[in-house]
Amino acid sequence: MITLGLRGHRQRTNCAFVPKALWPFAVAVFAGVVWTTLVDRHVGISTALLPVTAAVSLFLSALAIIKHREKSRPAEIAAAIMIAVFGFTRLVASALTMTQGRLGDEVYSALYIQFNFLTLPAAYTGMVVFIVAMLASDLLEQSKEIAIQDQLTDMLNRRGFGEYGAKTYATARRLGRPVAVIMSDIDRFKNINDKFGHAVGDLALVHFANILKNTRRADDILARVGGEEFAIILPGTKLKDAMQIADDLCLRLESSPFEVDGVSHVMTASFGVASLSSKDSCLSDVIVRADRALYRSKRAGRNRVDLESSQFMRAIDGSLEPVKAS
Repeated sequence: MITLGLRGHRQRTNCAFVPKALWPFAVAVFAGVVWTTLVDRHVGISTALLPVTAAVSLFLSALAIIKHREKSRPAEIAAAIMIAVFGFTRLVASALTMTQGRLGDEVYSALYIQFNFLTLPAAYTGMVVFIVAMLASDLLEQSKEIAIQDQLTDMLNRRGFGEYGAKTYATARRLGRPVAVIMSDIDRFKNINDKFGHAVGDLALVHFANILKNTRRADDILARVGGEEFAIILPGTKLKDAMQIADDLCLRLESSPFEVDGVSHVMTASFGVASLSSKDSCLSDVIVRADRALYRSKRAGRNRVDLESSQFMRAIDGSLEPVKAS
């Protein structure tokens, strides 16, 4: 039972130091029990093999849980502690069995039985309770992830974008770092749905999402915030660099058609870019300006990038200059 539990913890944590196949381990233990019982009789060893094996399995289970993530959740820590305590009781039990010697000792045998009677029910019950709590925390965490994730593109949805955006804004204000936002919208997406159907429209959304993912940096936050509207938060990025990223995405999308039934379809998108200013009270202020820039780019002909509310203009050499300086 405990070895099967170790197998379960290995599957949950994808633990590298526990082998996938544990049956050779179990077979070896039972072979040792048979040998010390029928061939080379030794009561102490034959009785101690199972609690020692249980202790090793329990300690490995606790270690797998703790090593699973950088910061363990409270339920995981509690379950690991309970499992480790159970493992310690199995070590004590194995020490009691070894004192029986080769031929066995009735006094130590009775002590071993009494120790198991006192510890096993409580240990199993406690371990099960904490493991159930740990699995419940897993389900809660998964439900949170589903709540902030777009199921089609595997990006954040609008709710997740807002949560991560608030954290990014707080960090940027605390550290004095720049932050830029890119809002994008697939051009004439309704025509794709009307002409080819919603299934192809979904393929188009996934295609665009993959292009965004393939060009993202480690800290970038990607989200699908509407039907065909996507957003990118760029922590530590100035406006000029954000413009370059948006330009690259615009060109990459146009030059990367998606295929349906062997037929290539060219797709374009419009982009709006804005950056955090000293007047902004939250990241939503930046998003609103980027969204306005996005719709200016669509009105100007689509498949292009526009800047936030004309606070800056692009010079001939590609640099950005304040409008008042021109």
